Amino acid sequence: MEALTIPDLEPRIMEGLRILAESHGRTLEAEARAILCRAARGLTEADEFLASMVGEPGPDKPKHSAT
Repeated sequence: MEALTIPDLEPRIMEGLRILAESHGRTLEAEARAILCRAARGLTEADEFLASMVGEPGPDKPKHSAT
């Protein structure tokens, strides 16, 4: 499993993350993981939406064959 270290986060960001973690009953690490997962999922959903708008194949659609 890979590890991620994020140096030099502003104290205000760390405090906000700590407060969020506490309010959700999670560790600081678990809260950061949840935030990153939501953000990555949102990017994937946005990519799929944009692809559908321009007719590009998404991960669940076959690519157009060259004719």
